Amino acid sequence: MSAQRAVHAAGSRHRFLAAVERRFAFNSRANMVAAALFVSLLGGCVSLWLGQDANWDLRNYHLYNGYAALHGRLALDLAPAQMQSYFSPLLDIAQYLLLTGAPGALSGFLMGVLHGLLFLPAAGIAWCVLDGRKERAWLAPLLALSGLCMGAVLSEFGNTMADNTTALFVLCSVWRVLRMQAGAALPRPGHGWLLAGALIGFAVALKLTNAIYAVGLAAAVLAGPGHWISRFRALLLVTLAAMVVAVLSVGWWYWQVWQQFGNPLFPQFNALFQSPLAAQGSIGDTRWLPEGFAEHLAWPLLFTFDPKRISEVSLTSGIWAMLAVAMFLLLARRLLGRREGGGGMFAPVLRSLVVFFVVSYLLWQTLFSIHRYLVALELIAPLLLWCACVALRPSPRGMRMGGWAIGVCVLISLAGWGNWGHERWASNAFEVQQPRIDSPGESVVLLVGGDPQAWRVAFLPRSVRYAAVASNFPESEGYRAHLRQMLLDRPQQFAIFPGSSDKLAARFESLNAKVAMAGLDRESDCAKLRWLTRRLKGLRSDVQVTDGRCVLIPRNGALQSVMEAEAEQRALAQSRLAAYGLMLVPGSCITLTSRIGQGQFPYQWCRLTPAR
Repeated sequence: MSAQRAVHAAGSRHRFLAAVERRFAFNSRANMVAAALFVSLLGGCVSLWLGQDANWDLRNYHLYNGYAALHGRLALDLAPAQMQSYFSPLLDIAQYLLLTGAPGALSGFLMGVLHGLLFLPAAGIAWCVLDGRKERAWLAPLLALSGLCMGAVLSEFGNTMADNTTALFVLCSVWRVLRMQAGAALPRPGHGWLLAGALIGFAVALKLTNAIYAVGLAAAVLAGPGHWISRFRALLLVTLAAMVVAVLSVGWWYWQVWQQFGNPLFPQFNALFQSPLAAQGSIGDTRWLPEGFAEHLAWPLLFTFDPKRISEVSLTSGIWAMLAVAMFLLLARRLLGRREGGGGMFAPVLRSLVVFFVVSYLLWQTLFSIHRYLVALELIAPLLLWCACVALRPSPRGMRMGGWAIGVCVLISLAGWGNWGHERWASNAFEVQQPRIDSPGESVVLLVGGDPQAWRVAFLPRSVRYAAVASNFPESEGYRAHLRQMLLDRPQQFAIFPGSSDKLAARFESLNAKVAMAGLDRESDCAKLRWLTRRLKGLRSDVQVTDGRCVLIPRNGALQSVMEAEAEQRALAQSRLAAYGLMLVPGSCITLTSRIGQGQFPYQWCRLTPAR
C-alpha cells in the first residue's frame, strides 16, 4: 500500500511539474507573458504580506526629498534629512506621490509588482547565455526566479530603498548589450547600443551608486565579439546615451544644488568643491570595507558566514561563497592548463556577462562593500553559479550539481529572510499629529540628533523652516552661521526629537503569548525555554518565573517606562542643543503621535530659548 502511495505521489508531482512547464516555460511569447505576470503579481502579494514599508532611509530622506523637490524647499530648509537631504530626488518624487496619493496597501502592492518585474531582464539575460541549450526554455525562468530569492533582493521587496527599483534598469541595459552582441536582428543596430546606454544612464541618475554598474557595462561592451573598432564605436554610443540621459534626467537638480551651495554633490566631495556650508573633506561610509589583503581576497567567504560585515541587517545569502569557490576552481583549472570543460556549451556572450559581473563586484568591494548595493549582481548570480558548475563538470551530473547548489542558496536566503522594517497596514500610510504653532511663517523647527525624523516634515506646516542639528551632516562654521541667521530671522523656535513607545513591552507580550501557546510556560524549571534563549540569540531575553509561570523578559533589565525613556531623550537633546547656544524651555515639551502604517513613532515637541 505504501509503495502504491509513493507511486501515486510521484505521478502527481510529475503531472504538476509538467503542467507548470507547459504554462510557464519560455516555449512561446504567451508563456513568457504569463510567467512575467505571475511573478509580478507574486511580488505584489509578497509586499502585502510584509506590510507597510518603514525603513530608516524612508523615514530619513526618501519621503522628505520627494516632498521637498516638489515644493521648492532647497533654499528654505537646512539639511533636515541630514547629509542625505541633497541626494537626487528623482525616484523619491515618484515614490512620494505614490505613497501619499494611494492607500497604503495599494502603494505597497504596486511596489511589489514593480520589483517582481525584475524577473523579466534576469530571465532575458539567462536566455541569451543559454542560447543553443535544449533546456533553455524552462531553465531561464527558473534561474531568474532563483535570483529574486537571493538575500539582498528579498530584503527590499516593496520598499523604497531604490536598489531593487534601479536594478530593473541596470539589468535591462545588460540584457540589451548581450542581445546586441549575440547579433540581434535590428534595422538600425546603433539604436540598440543607444538604448543600452540610456537605460544605464537613467539607473545612475536615479541612484549614483549604480555608477559601478555603468563601468562594468562599459567593460562588458569592450569584451564582446567583433573587431575592436566596432566594439569601441559601440562603447561610444553607450557612453553618449548614458551621459545625455543622466543629464536630462537629473541635471536640473545638481545644477540647483550647485547654484545654492557651490557643490553639485553637496555635501559630498567637498574637499574638491569647498562649499562653505559643509566641512572641507570627503564623506564615505568606510566601516563596511574589508581591511588588508587577506580580507580582500576572502571577502565573499567572510561576509557569507558573517552577513553583518556588510549590512546593518543580516541578509543571509550562500550564493557568494559558492560562486567564489566555483570561480576559484575554474581559475585553478585554467592555470593548470586543463582547458577541457563546458566553455563551448554556452553562448559567447557569457564572457561579456562575466566581465560585467567581475568588474562591478570588484568596484563594489573597493568602494562600498554594502550588501544591498549588490542587488543587480545577486539577480544574475544563480545563472553564473549554474554555468560554473556545468563548466566544471560538463555532464548531466554537473547540471544537477548546479541545481542543488542554487536550491540550497535559495533555501538559505528564504530561511534567513531579513528586511529593513515593516509595519502593519493602515488605510493611510502616514499620519502626523499637528503641533500648535501660532505664527508658522515666523517659526523654525530644529530636528535634533541623528534619528530619522524628516519624513514628518512632509505633514507639518509648509511655511515653517526646518533644519538639522547634531546630525550626520558634516557641519562647518558656515553651516552654523547660516543656522544662526535662520534663528535670528524667525523668533519662534522649536525642537523635535524622538519620543518613546512601549514597543519593547508589546514585543515581549507577544513573545510570551507564543510561549504560552506552545506550553513552554508550565515547566517547573523552565528548562526548555532557557534552552531556547541560549540557542536563539535574536530573542535577546532572559527567563524568569512570574506567578508560577515561565516568562521571557528583556535582557539586562532593558524594559523601562515610556516616561523614563522620554526624559532621557530630553536630556540628550538638551546636551546637544547646548553646543548651539540653545536650551529647551522647561515644561514646554509635549509628546505627539505619528505613525507609519500602524507602527507608532511618537515625537517630542519643545520650545527653544537661548541658553543662559
